[in-house]
Amino acid sequence: MSYQVVLVEDEKHQQEAMLEMLGAYPDFQIVGVASSIDEGKNLIESAKPDLALLDVMISSGTSFDLLQMLDHIPFEIIFTTSYDHFAVQAFRLSAIDYLLKPIDKDELAGALEKFRARKLATDNAANIRNLLSNLQLSPSDTKTKIALPTLTGFLYVAIKDIVRCESDNTYTTFHTVNKNKIMVSKTLKEVEVMLGDYRFFRIHNSHLINLDFVSEYLKGEGGVVLMADGSHIDVSRRRKDEFLLLLKHR
Repeated sequence: MSYQVVLVEDEKHQQEAMLEMLGAYPDFQIVGVASSIDEGKNLIESAKPDLALLDVMISSGTSFDLLQMLDHIPFEIIFTTSYDHFAVQAFRLSAIDYLLKPIDKDELAGALEKFRARKLATDNAANIRNLLSNLQLSPSDTKTKIALPTLTGFLYVAIKDIVRCESDNTYTTFHTVNKNKIMVSKTLKEVEVMLGDYRFFRIHNSHLINLDFVSEYLKGEGGVVLMADGSHIDVSRRRKDEFLLLLKHR
């Protein structure tokens, strides 16, 4: 099976580098290259690609501006970017693929393989909408949502509604304020990275908690926290001092 690909990138040397790397994948056919927002919009609407590789920062604006101009997004997207921690965090929260420049061949290969395995345009469009919504908010805004993969697609959960996350080997269960339990195929370490800019702290190898939902701390060797959902969670002795410091300044 072959896939039609468009590239939106305003730097000539980056265009050439990406085209050269993509040349190693004959099932990915480049059907057009654009150097501006308007060119990108016209190219996408005419070519109707399966996959778009979009540079975040373009001289005439951003690829987010381009996406806002489209009525539909029936294609997958891989963003490329040189910087902007907030944007990278937004990609993670919205389950959107991105590549950091200079682009590594192995990372590109991994992103293309994920595309082959996934190919879910409907979910991708919803993820893009979540990304664009999150990008309009400040990093601490309570409306920010995280995309949680399920067997049928994604659930979009407000970060402020997550009480705690509990590890089960390669899976993590999200516990929310309305008592929902959402199990996802991600390690707790991956979740910790995704929620790194928010008020979460890993108090134990198996538990990541939202500091805003700590009801009580009970002293002990490491201690125990009582969460707003009624759960009692042990605090790792080596994490105790850092946790208590954060608790004082919450």
